[in-house]
Amino acid sequence: MNIKGILRSTAAKFIAFAGIVGCFAAAVLIGENAIAGCGRDGMIYQFETDFSQSSYMAGQVNNTAVTLEAALEGHISRQEFEQQTRDFPGSYYGVMNGKVISNAELSDSATQNAAFYLIARPDDAMQSNISWYYMPFHDEPIDDSFDDEPTDEYNVRSATYPLGTVIRVCVTSEQAAQYQEIWSAQRDTFAHTIYIVLTLTAAALLLFVYLLFVTGRRPEDEKMHLATLDRLPVEVNVLLFWSALGLAGSLNIALTAEIANGSSDMIFLLMPSVAFLTAAFAFALELTLSLVRIVKNRSFARQCWCVRFVRWCWRGVRESTRKLMHLLTRDYKTRNVLLLFFGYTVVLEFFAVVFGAAGVVFLGTGWFLAAGYFLARRIHGFERIVDALHRMRGGDMESRLTDMPEGVFAAMAEDINSLGDGMQAAVQNEIRAERMKSELITNVSHDLKTPLTSILSYSDLLCQMELTPEEANDYAKIIHQKGLRLKNLTSDLFDISKVRSGVEQMNCERLDAATLVRQALAEQEKAIQASGLALKVTLPEKELPIRADGRKMSRVLENLIGNCVKYSLHGTRVFISLAECDGQAVLEVKNTANYEMDFAPDEITERFVRGDAARSTEGSGLGLAIAKSYTEACGGAFEVTVDGDLFKVRISFPIYGL
Repeated sequence: MNIKGILRSTAAKFIAFAGIVGCFAAAVLIGENAIAGCGRDGMIYQFETDFSQSSYMAGQVNNTAVTLEAALEGHISRQEFEQQTRDFPGSYYGVMNGKVISNAELSDSATQNAAFYLIARPDDAMQSNISWYYMPFHDEPIDDSFDDEPTDEYNVRSATYPLGTVIRVCVTSEQAAQYQEIWSAQRDTFAHTIYIVLTLTAAALLLFVYLLFVTGRRPEDEKMHLATLDRLPVEVNVLLFWSALGLAGSLNIALTAEIANGSSDMIFLLMPSVAFLTAAFAFALELTLSLVRIVKNRSFARQCWCVRFVRWCWRGVRESTRKLMHLLTRDYKTRNVLLLFFGYTVVLEFFAVVFGAAGVVFLGTGWFLAAGYFLARRIHGFERIVDALHRMRGGDMESRLTDMPEGVFAAMAEDINSLGDGMQAAVQNEIRAERMKSELITNVSHDLKTPLTSILSYSDLLCQMELTPEEANDYAKIIHQKGLRLKNLTSDLFDISKVRSGVEQMNCERLDAATLVRQALAEQEKAIQASGLALKVTLPEKELPIRADGRKMSRVLENLIGNCVKYSLHGTRVFISLAECDGQAVLEVKNTANYEMDFAPDEITERFVRGDAARSTEGSGLGLAIAKSYTEACGGAFEVTVDGDLFKVRISFPIYGL
């Protein structure tokens, strides 16, 4: 197998698919393990570039300041305050109305020298080096629409607390040393985790790009092969994709958030959550590849309900516009209806404005009756025109349209009457011309018989004599042969003229189709043997009765077998079969032609048409025409089929008695 075959093999696709799912599972598991490991000590590292920007430490300082304010106000007791700030690593000092709560004597300078600090007074601007904080001494909602640094005027109300109130909260570098170590360790862990996750993501992307190219392809061909999943509509595919991935992802994110917040009792759910998310991702990946196969198969629009709906709407609008334009420009009937409808509506609106409801009822009724009468007359005229056209199509050229409504319908009726007269005249002329041709051929054939009989008689006598010079004997034989050929041609012309003109009398009776075929083969046995052809005859054992003229059908079979002898390729086989099929006796004659058949099957049965365009064989071009005419005159069907060099004639008759 070549490289393309290997890349398109099922095993290679499965390995790539498993590789993508494995990379995803490993990335999720490694990332969540890192979060779970950091969650045991608390998420101190929150992707800051330096520990001095730590949001965790800023939150510690801010929360302590807010809690200290609540304790000074008396909203919580001192015991509750100490309970809530027992994990705070720094120092705090607060005084309000002589009430002091502190764990260290802090001055402004000592507080400002700390790594993280916050100083708040009701009469001074806030002093702080933390990145975010909640302003103490503010008992009204703060407008979050301000993105800039808060100002004294907005955040501090000096009337809320007495002068001398102050809150100082700070964490020194020594107090934050332990947290800085944890922050550094977590930063290194996340950096290593991100590197591994990016590497796995890059590998998964490469495998995914490979799958995009080979999905739906097979080594043995270039066709697009769809799977069972690809039969889903695009909307169902997308819904399943987001449902599976969204549900599993939401559950996993919620569990990870709980673990990151220190819920160690839920760590045992981590592996099942990752497994469920991985399975959902694998299903979503297969759905994505299914969409890719649909796009590559160019069936996206056909399987997308939204696209189909838009296309349906567009086709509807386009078709409606086209029909409306057609109605307004060509279809006079509907155009008049539309104009009457709009006119009726406008008149009613006018009556409603001018005369009120009573005028609308009275005048609107009269207008409606007049419009109804007008429409009824036009519709009746249109129906009469349609009926006349149907009668003309059925062959009734003598019907005439009279008493039509004035206007377009009267003009149309006049045109249809003229058309009927013209068609009737044309048909009569065609019938007269055909009758004249048949009579001419019949008369010429009849007039040629008497001189031909004399020519054949005298030439036969000359052939029996010893003439001098010696070449005269050959000339006499040629005259006799050509006379016979001319006699046969004249006889064929006479026969086909009679049957085409309806003069020929058909003496139809019950016949056995198999017996007819056997008799015809027996009569042509010498010619068949001399031709070098091999006949393959298939006839039924039982009788196949049909109703036909025995003499005429014998002539049909004689012409068909004679054509096979004349025009079949030497050394080939001729197939003759007779069988019963759906209540019909079907005779088929098939042979391989010795010339190129570049004619249409319906042309070869016309008079004087020969498949042998070079006319290298003796024939009049009337054999198949006579055979078809006799077959149809007896109530059968005659069909010619050409397939390459194969020439096939099929004759069918209803089974007699069925």
